[in-house]
This record gives sequence, C-alpha cells and structure tokens, in this order.
Amino acid sequence: MSTYHVAHFDEALKIMRDAGVEPLDSPKSNHPALARELAKDLIAKMTLREKAFMLSGHWHMVNGLLHRRVYNYDPIAGGGCRRLGIPPLLFSDGPRGVVMKSATCFPTSNLRAAAFDTALEESIGEAIAKECIALGANYFAGVCINLLRHPSWGRAQEAYGEDQFLTGKNGAALTRGLQKYGVISCPKHFYMNSIENLRFSVSADADEETLRDVYLYHFEECFKAGAGSVMSAYNKVNGVYCGESKAVFDHLKILGFEGFSISDFVWGVHDGPESVRAGLDIEMPLTLRRGLSLIAAVKRGTLDVSLLDERCENIIATMLRFQNVYRAQHFAKDVVCCKAHTALARTAMEKGAVLLKNNGVLPLQNPQSKIVLAGRFANEKVIGDHGSSSVHPPYVTTPYEGFSKVFPHTVLVTGDKLIDYSQATDDADVIAAVVGNDYRDEGEFVTNTNPKLVTGGDRKSLRLHKEDAALIHALKKLGKPLVVIFYAGSAVITNDWSADADAILYAGYPGMEGANALADIVLGKVNPSGKLPFTVAQNEADYPPFPYSDEKGQHVTYEYYHGYALFDQTKKAVEYPFGFGLSYTSFAYCDAKAAEKGDEIVVSCRIKNTGAFAGEEVMLVFVGSNLPGKPHKLLKGFARVALQPGEEQICTVTIQKEDLRLYDKASATMTIPEDVTIYVGSNAADAENRSVKVN
Repeated sequence: MSTYHVAHFDEALKIMRDAGVEPLDSPKSNHPALARELAKDLIAKMTLREKAFMLSGHWHMVNGLLHRRVYNYDPIAGGGCRRLGIPPLLFSDGPRGVVMKSATCFPTSNLRAAAFDTALEESIGEAIAKECIALGANYFAGVCINLLRHPSWGRAQEAYGEDQFLTGKNGAALTRGLQKYGVISCPKHFYMNSIENLRFSVSADADEETLRDVYLYHFEECFKAGAGSVMSAYNKVNGVYCGESKAVFDHLKILGFEGFSISDFVWGVHDGPESVRAGLDIEMPLTLRRGLSLIAAVKRGTLDVSLLDERCENIIATMLRFQNVYRAQHFAKDVVCCKAHTALARTAMEKGAVLLKNNGVLPLQNPQSKIVLAGRFANEKVIGDHGSSSVHPPYVTTPYEGFSKVFPHTVLVTGDKLIDYSQATDDADVIAAVVGNDYRDEGEFVTNTNPKLVTGGDRKSLRLHKEDAALIHALKKLGKPLVVIFYAGSAVITNDWSADADAILYAGYPGMEGANALADIVLGKVNPSGKLPFTVAQNEADYPPFPYSDEKGQHVTYEYYHGYALFDQTKKAVEYPFGFGLSYTSFAYCDAKAAEKGDEIVVSCRIKNTGAFAGEEVMLVFVGSNLPGKPHKLLKGFARVALQPGEEQICTVTIQKEDLRLYDKASATMTIPEDVTIYVGSNAADAENRSVKVN
C-alpha cells in the first residue's frame, strides 16, 4: 500500500523533484520505484472511462489533415487525464528531424550511420530535442532501429544499416541526446519490421536464436540508455500481430524495458482488449479499437480492470520520471533551424558521404574549375521519403546551388540529347552526374487509387534507373573526367556503370545542407570519411529472399544470417564490403593487439596517414566467437581518428564482454563465448587481413 496520498499529478511530480532528479541514462534512473508507487496512487482515483481513454491517442484527424494538409504539423496527443492533471504525450515523428511545422532536416539515419560517430548522433539527438520542445512536443518517435535485412526495404533510409551493433549504439546515442532534455525517446518498430509494401499483413517468422542474436540486441541498447518508450510494429511475428503478441511483450521484459509502449499508427491494433492483455499500453494516434470497447469488455468480465491499471501505470510512471527534466527546459522557436543546427546537419553529411571510387580526379582543389552538372537531380531538392518521416525545412540547397557557391563556373545542363552535353562540356574540367532515387522510388508505402500517384514502398530493382545508367554511359564518351553522385536509401548495385565513372560518391539522402557539403567534398575542403553501413552485392540474388507479392497472410522466414555475416557464410564476392569508404589520403594499419581487462577487451592498432592529405579514418573491430553455427565475425567496436599527413596514432577500442553474448540453445540463455578472435581493419573485408587472439 502506498505511503503517499496525492490528488494531482503536480503533487506527485513535486515528490519526485524533492527526491532528486537524476540523469535519464538508464532504466533504473530517476527513481522508477517511487514513480510507480505514485502512479498507482493516482490510478486509484481514476474512473474506468479515464483509464480506458488514457490508453489511446487523441489526434484530431480533421484538423491535422484537412486543415493543416500535412501529417503531424502539430504535436499528436496521447494518454493523459485532464481531471488529475496528468499531461498527455505530445508526439513528434522523425527520424531525420522534427516532422512538425518547419524544422531542421538532417541527413537520413542510414547516412548518419555511415559516419560511425555516436558522439555526432547524440548531438543530433540534443538538437532534435530542443526543436521538439520549442514546437511543443515532449515525445519523439524517430529512433528507427529496424535492421536492414534487404536493400529493397523502402524505409531503409530511416534506419542505421544492416548491423545490430552499429544500429544499437546509434539508437542509444540518439536516445541519450533526446532524453538529456526530458524528451521521451521511442525506438521503433518492435520488431522484425523491414518489409514495407506488405507491412500490414506479412508474418516475419524466426526462431528464438535468431530473435535473440540478431533482432533484439539494438533494442536492448536503447533500453540500457533509458529509452522511456517503444513502438510496436505493424507486421506479424510468427503468425501474431506484434501489437497483440504476448511473446513480443515478453521479450520486452527480458530486455529490461521499463517504460510504456505504443502501437504503430492507425493499423497497429486489430483487437483492442487482446492488445491490452498482450501488454500494449497506448493505441495511437486515436481511438479506433479501444476506448468504449475496453469499457464494455471490463463490464462484461472478459477483461480484468487490473490490466488497464498496469497499462496506465507504465504511462504515468514514465511521465513522472521525465516531466521535471522536460519542464526545466526553455527553448524559444528561434532555436528551430538555427545556425548551429543547420551547421550540424552539414557536418553529418560531410562525415557520412561515402567515396566509393576515385581514379585521382578528386579533389579538384581549384575553385575556378569548370564543372558541368548533369542528371535528373542536378538542380532538384532531394532529401528522402515523403511519408511519416518527412521533414519540412525552410530551405533545401540543390546541387547546382551548392556547387555554384564553391565553383563560380558551374554549368547546369538540362537537355536530354548528347549534343546538349557535348556543347556544354567542350571546355569543362569535370562532369558531375547527379542521379539515383527519390521519394517516388522508395520510402513509406502510400497507396492511391491512381497508380501514377503511388509513392514510396519497396524497391523492385537495386540498380539505378535505366535512363541514369544510359546518361553515365553517354557522358563517358565525351572524354572528360566523370564524377557520379547518387542518392539512395541503401545499397545500389553499381557494376553495370561504375567502370565509366572516374569517381563515385554515395550521397544517401543528405538533408537540407547536403549539397553544400558535397561541393566542399568535391573541392577538397572536406576529405570524405564515411563508410557503408551495409554491403553492396554483385548480384541482387545474393541477398536474402524478399517478397514483393501482395498475397494476404504471407509468411517470410527471417534466417539467422544477413548482411556481411551472410556473405562471410556463403563466401560470395561483393562489390563493396560493409564499412567500405575511400579517402583522399591513405592509411596503414599495423601492430594490432587485444588484451583482456576484467569485463572488457581492449583492442589497439597503430594507424598512420601515408598520403598527402589530412583525413579521418574509422577503425572497425569485429569479433569472431569461434562457435559452430555462429557468425564468422560481428562488429563490436569502432573509433574515429584524425591524422595529418605522415602522422600516426594508436587507436583504441574497448569492447564490453557483455556485447559478445550469444544465444545458447541448450541452456536457452545468453552466454559470453570464452575463445574469441579479434579482426581489425578499415572494412569487413580488410579486417580479415588482421586477426589477433586476446592476451
């Protein structure tokens, strides 16, 4: 029985404040036990109706869509109890920035992952939190940490790539940045959500070993960082919708989650009472299958009111833990798209852009160079999907605008005939073709009765459009150095045109300042240091099976291996390995060592800049468990190092043994392997050249 008697949320909040506000960096911080005790006291004063409607969103769809004509223009409310002063959740979507109104558009998550820089990601989380607060939100559901199982996935751009360790560390960093200011972080979508067109009906099936080793680690990392919420997925797992699966919510408990859960929007709940029994706390964004149906189920005796109490407790206790921190923040609207945030967006692109090929044509170094810009996107604003992650910045710099600032003699060619390019490129120093995908090719699947208006969805082809490849072939014939810059949410198979390019830059979806960063990279003011967070295969068939059929009730088996772990297993050659990325300089690795220190393994390697340019290198550390049936190696650490020409440093990565845990089928537990091999290098293939045992 509670020793406290509070009649209002603010009274409970004062007790929390008097107990001392602690950093929100773990599930055990900021007095969760006290928060739950106070929450129970408030719940005891709630009516059945108040409990039922706390478990739903309260989005005003007419105002939100018909009046504003855009999704999530204002915060979307959920939960809350006005009579007891319990504030609602005020939701903003993401992840490339705040979706509400007009805000800073950062590069998409896949490109930020290419930076291999969690400090940068945490800074982006802090910037997003400030803009959330300035625009009235206390809750950010833009921590997308679903794994890229196959590059065809339409929403690959929203996630951090194919590796669970990289994904987990970035999701945790974004969570820390958000929650530093009291904005509740919501990782999504729990779990195995990586098929877009079939997301409402497909069942992703996997055994317990696959779930524990592959699809849960990154969520656990976010929960360790204190994430106060989680969003369930649309899809089924092993035949049951995620929002109504007890097995799914049991996994949340196994991972130590202490917070509240919400459904994915509109179609995330199919049976209101069943979702309550399973463990789902809030149906978002509005009441469709809950509300009165929960009240009726309780009155019929088919739903125990204690389950409503449990769901309400998760919500209120989390709000009590965050609200003191949140209310202490004061950010005016001028923080939105401020110079510091747009500069941060530009930095993210500078660190994330990946140089895939360079025959010495880059960097140009001379601002007076004449550049001819060609291609469908040479003067277009390309920042990614137009679905729920769409951000509306006050401006977006196009490649032509960005290059014109740096290279005054930039020429834009818009013709579609070879003669148009030939005349324009007669005295050019270099041609840059800007091609690739946009929101029409990949993203959140938005259906429409008119097929011409369908946007987003899963990619049917992993190659460039035929007209893009044809343009590259045609431009090569003009005899000028050719740079290809391409946009895409994940892997694009390049071997049908890459031989014609002297340099290739992967630009992902670069954000509002991305084109300015690209121009500085081409000039050489910025030395590219991004590394692919995914593997580029030589053939589409080398990836796991991916369903495009719209057949209802389809099941897809998620096998144990995907990404570089699959290519290690099959020993198939790849076009570009995981972690691949060139620089304008070169780096040499030597003297790799690994030493055991208690619960850690300290890995070090001497890295020297052997080229003529200052640059940054990312050292990747993989660990092989040497266990039968387990991956040959998995990423378990990475570190950036900045080096001047001729300079060398010892780069160190500390691996937590806890991060090495793998599922043991015999004991049905996660165990740490005793005998491991360390692999160190610049990418997954290079690391094979540098294996060491732990001393």
